[in-house]
Amino acid sequence: MRVSRGQLDPSSKLTLSLVLFKNVQNIPQLRKRVMDGSLKCCLIKPSMIVHPLQVTVAANKAVLNYKQGTMKTKTLFTEVLYNLSSSKNISQSLVKFGVHDEDKNLLVAFLEEGSESDNMQSSLRLIEGEQCPVEQISEFSDENLIRKTYSIKDLESSVSPLINSIITRISTVDVM
Repeated sequence: MRVSRGQLDPSSKLTLSLVLFKNVQNIPQLRKRVMDGSLKCCLIKPSMIVHPLQVTVAANKAVLNYKQGTMKTKTLFTEVLYNLSSSKNISQSLVKFGVHDEDKNLLVAFLEEGSESDNMQSSLRLIEGEQCPVEQISEFSDENLIRKTYSIKDLESSVSPLINSIITRISTVDVM
């Protein structure tokens, strides 16, 4: 299994696991299960992600908001999608970073205590698609759309890697 794992803030005791899929045939069914709470994960549009660190920063921020009781959304998983955005508009963030029924590629994020869990294993078995290494996420990225979404101008791109600009926006949206 090609899973990228990373520890979040130590006080959370949570691990972020990311799994990338292409040619997914059942995204509408997966979305329905996430919305009804029977699938405990975050379904992210890979075209909006340039590097796994982008999701790690958003997930860590979501977990800290959860611990502090300051979440803006109803679930930890929607909070991750919201925190991927540089916007304070919840519905706009969910639309831009969440998958849609017609999408064929999917980045799945799990937030769990410890390493691999039964939830992750059973959830991954439901996905009808081809698993890819998460390190290939940049092959799925739409850099023009990402630059537009995060308002990254050419001058900034010439002096800073795209991931740095994105992380800066994710990290500072609450203070702007």
